[in-house]
Amino acid sequence: MWFDKFTSLVHLDLKGNLFDSIEGGLFSFLKNKRYLKSLRLSANEIGEEISTTQRNSSRLNENNLESLEIRGNLLKVALPNWLVHFTNLKYIMLPYNSISGSIPSVIGSLSNLVTLDLSDNGLNGTIPSSLGRLSSLRWLDLYNNQLAGHIPKSLAKLRALQDLCLASNHLTGTIPSSFGKLSHLLGLNLGNNSLGGVISEIHFSNMSMLKFLDVSDNNNLTFKAKPSWIPPFHLLFIVLKSCKFGTPFSQWIRTQVEAECIILSDASLFGPLPNWLANMTFDELNLSHNQITGPLPSLSSNCFALDLSHNSISGSLPTEIGVMYRLDFLYLNDNLINGTIPSSLCTVMGMCALNLANNKLSGSIPDRWKCSSSPSTLSFNKSSAVPPCSMRPVISFLRLNGNRLNGEIPLSLGYCTRLEILDLGENNFSGSIPTWFGESFSYLSILRLRENRFTGSIPPQLCSLSGLKILDMAANNLRGTIPRCLGNMSGMINFNQVNPFGSPLPLYPFWDQLVVEIMKGRYNEYTNIDLLLVVNLDLPSNHLTGSIPKEFAYLAGLHGLNLSHNLLSGDIPIGIGNMTSLESLDLSNNHLSGTIPQGISALTFLSHLNLSQNNFTGQTEYNASLIIISAIS
Repeated sequence: MWFDKFTSLVHLDLKGNLFDSIEGGLFSFLKNKRYLKSLRLSANEIGEEISTTQRNSSRLNENNLESLEIRGNLLKVALPNWLVHFTNLKYIMLPYNSISGSIPSVIGSLSNLVTLDLSDNGLNGTIPSSLGRLSSLRWLDLYNNQLAGHIPKSLAKLRALQDLCLASNHLTGTIPSSFGKLSHLLGLNLGNNSLGGVISEIHFSNMSMLKFLDVSDNNNLTFKAKPSWIPPFHLLFIVLKSCKFGTPFSQWIRTQVEAECIILSDASLFGPLPNWLANMTFDELNLSHNQITGPLPSLSSNCFALDLSHNSISGSLPTEIGVMYRLDFLYLNDNLINGTIPSSLCTVMGMCALNLANNKLSGSIPDRWKCSSSPSTLSFNKSSAVPPCSMRPVISFLRLNGNRLNGEIPLSLGYCTRLEILDLGENNFSGSIPTWFGESFSYLSILRLRENRFTGSIPPQLCSLSGLKILDMAANNLRGTIPRCLGNMSGMINFNQVNPFGSPLPLYPFWDQLVVEIMKGRYNEYTNIDLLLVVNLDLPSNHLTGSIPKEFAYLAGLHGLNLSHNLLSGDIPIGIGNMTSLESLDLSNNHLSGTIPQGISALTFLSHLNLSQNNFTGQTEYNASLIIISAIS
């Protein structure tokens, strides 16, 4: 390379280019740069191994390299032993590559090392105990590799260590109690491993500087501390998901008055929430999937994300809940909350997600509903009135299924032009399906109207909803023919595994969507990423007449088609073999006749086929795992 002529280079920064290799290999390059202190090659496309050979394994007499940074390249193979020859190294930063093999134990000889970052690679084997000799080490990051075995007790000798991240590996065994000696530690992240055993006060005995603690999602970790324990630290982030407490709410949390984020979900907590939670100023609180009982107390107005879902919280919602003016995410679903929805909740203007599903709420939805929430979910309660006319246009997910809502769908719902999911299923809505759906909801991906009392015909204006991937109007009183234009729905023709919604999927950890659909003859719950993989057309249990539109053969992306329990007649379209993604087909209990097209045998993904209770003739020969074909003469 042209810069080989600069033999006196001290700092060389080539990050953010398109270099795909290092001429002669990295070892030869560094060997010839005796004055070089810092080399940065991050964000390139270097895909060669770090060292192609070790033909010169003798110790280098003179080198000044202190910092080696090759982030975000395509490095593969193993870490080389020759790194130990660069005795002045203080910083080794090789994250976001594909480095494999084990961590060489000789790295423990680099006594000047301050930072060792090998995160987001493919390292395997065990963590060498020799790392405990790196007395100057302040930052050790081995996140997201495939390391296994026990955590070496020798790491407790790293008294200068400030950040230790071993998360997202396959580590087993217990957390060494000697870690309590790490008095300078600011961050400890051991989450997403298979660690077990007990965590107690001794693990934190001298950690007075600790600010970030994450031991979530391990195999069988139990947190046991004396009720009188006062921790030496003041945490900002407490992430103990799936860490079992088996007690009422731990008193030591009360001392963490500086905590911004508290996640104790699936932690076997039980009993009522303590009143002192109102005195804490956290931004985020997640206590979901526990056995918390009793009423919901007042909480900090500073909170912007609250998840208490999947507990047994009872009583009514506090009337002053609206004072939580920063609330963006509120998840209280799957509890025993009763009473009505306080009107104060509807004054929280910035809300991005609201889920009150599966409670015992009753009454009507407040008429002055101003929540500009993205997902709004009130499913499976006892609300009885129609949705209010003041729904905000920016709502994108609206789930009101499983209530007692009645009457006709109000015209004002059409102002919610950003809707992507509309679920009004399992209610008592009546009247006809509005024709203006096709004009107002151009972003709609999921439309559920099943198990209501809708009458009239299927409006052909629904064909304008070209992005629909789930259309469910089962179990109503719909009549007339099936619009032929439904066979032109591009969302069901060109299926690909991308976000079906008009906006990016929320990345917030509390985000949750659930849609219940009947596929393959059974109820299935589809949540979050599953919704990306479902394309379904469900029109059974109505009074539809006429023939199956031949245009349905164009729906090559459709996974499930259910037209059962109607009054359909005529033949099965001969082009049905073109519906190549079909997994479930139910045409039972109609008046269909003729022969069954041989094209069905070309549907290689088909695992559920029900053609019973029709008037078909001829022979059958298909390979579906569940076939129900009767009344064939």
